[in-house]
Parts: sequence; C-alpha cells; structure tokens
Amino acid sequence: MASTSIEIGAQIPSVTKSVTTESILQFESCAILERENIHNNEELAKQRLGTTYTLASGRMSIAFASEAMRKFFGPDVFHHTGTVNLKFLRPVKNGDTITVTGSVSSQRQVEKGTEITVELHCENQNHDRTAAGIGTAIV
Repeated sequence: MASTSIEIGAQIPSVTKSVTTESILQFESCAILERENIHNNEELAKQRLGTTYTLASGRMSIAFASEAMRKFFGPDVFHHTGTVNLKFLRPVKNGDTITVTGSVSSQRQVEKGTEITVELHCENQNHDRTAAGIGTAIV
C-alpha cells in the first residue's frame, strides 16, 4: 500500500501476461462487437499491415500496466485517482509474453495529497520494449 513516504526509484510489482489469439479475441469482444479490424481479423491485418496475424490492442497493454499500478497503490487508491498513459512502440501479437515494470520517478504535492508518478515499461519475451509511459496516483 502506498504512502507519502514512497521513495524515488521504488519498484512497482511486475505483471507478466501471455498473449494468445484467444485472449486478443476475448479482449476485443468486450468493446468491439460488430466491427472487424486488425485486432480480430487476420485478413484485414494482412491487407492493412502486411502481417500474417492479428495484433493485440494497445488497450491490452494499458490493462496490464493498470494491474501493476493497482497492485502497488492498492485498489482503493488506484481506482479513484490512478491513471496510465502509454506510447505504443512495437506490436504485440499471439505468442508474446508481456512484462510490465515500473519505478517511481517523482512526487509532488497536490490539493488532495501527494501525486506519485511511475515510469512504466512493457517488454516482450525478447526484451523488446513494446510500450512506455507513465502512471500516476494520488495518495
């Protein structure tokens, strides 16, 4: 559980997820029910991107990073004040294993407490960075 005595450089718990075609389709079915796209249709992915596979939505990486932040700050804090903002650097596809790591990079006083900023990184099983950004929460 976070407190205002969190030190700069503190590591958040890592989260590792295996990405499968099934998990991509299940994730996509929660938001996009009737529209085919590069996340749920291999032929469209091939036409638009030249790939032979569908790509995981960037929202999956955001969900993984949010889980890591929630583990660090606790659900009561993260669900009320938490944010995750990622830049997507490399595609995530079936067979990838994504690990989210992060460390506290800064903190500042705000009206409702101390805003803690965490540098976030997502990497695949080859240690290629697939996304990077920041997460915040107010404690």
